[in-house]
Amino acid sequence: MGESQSIWGDRTLESDKMESVSIGNLHLWILFKDSDLWIGYIHDETEEREISEPPRDLDWIRWAMEGEVQNIRLVPVFPDLPLVVKSEYTLKIRSNSKIQVFARMPIWVRVVIPRSNFQLIEVPIIPLSRTWFGIPTEGELCYHATTKARRDLSKIDPKPHLVNCPILISNKSEEDLIFENFCYRVERLGIYQHKNELWADETQIIYQGESLNSEVVMTGKLPKGITKKQLLTEPRKKIQKSLATRTFKRLFD
Repeated sequence: MGESQSIWGDRTLESDKMESVSIGNLHLWILFKDSDLWIGYIHDETEEREISEPPRDLDWIRWAMEGEVQNIRLVPVFPDLPLVVKSEYTLKIRSNSKIQVFARMPIWVRVVIPRSNFQLIEVPIIPLSRTWFGIPTEGELCYHATTKARRDLSKIDPKPHLVNCPILISNKSEEDLIFENFCYRVERLGIYQHKNELWADETQIIYQGESLNSEVVMTGKLPKGITKKQLLTEPRKKIQKSLATRTFKRLFD
């Protein structure tokens, strides 16, 4: 099945009949056969190309099931680590001012058995490389995001495997904030579907100076026209009102 609004949600499995999904760089096959559930996938460098038949040498993952599996559910989820996001271009944010930016984050696909809510597998749509955010003695493991934070999304074509994430950055320090990259903790965000696009709720980052932690606030605010009823996926971690953490810092290679 190609990239469309019907990617997410429940779908019926027929015994011995292959179910295929192509989205972004990911091609996924699901088969229920002889009381086993088979799942296989590959990543292809060419986006937006549908491949209906799996390769002959595909490595399948198999689950022995009790009873027939009639339905599976495909759910979009954020990656399981924070992402390092770069600005589209270097910005200086003056003291006591704020800007709105948008990041388009790649998602993973979670395959679930609806009747038991059992999670079979999570697969990234775009393979992500890992990076260290911080200095040699202090920091955390993250994924490196290939997308960039932008001031405006109006001229960008929507893609169903990218989540539009609104971010409000406030500079409460007495110096200019040079905004080049930041650590984005997506595991505390939900995913909403609006028309043919995925959206996250707003994150506010309050910069308080180079030597101080930033305050990261999950405001829960949704873009205009989106409601809580359009929620597809709960956050990986329980949403906190705010947390203090290092957010703007140079990368250590």
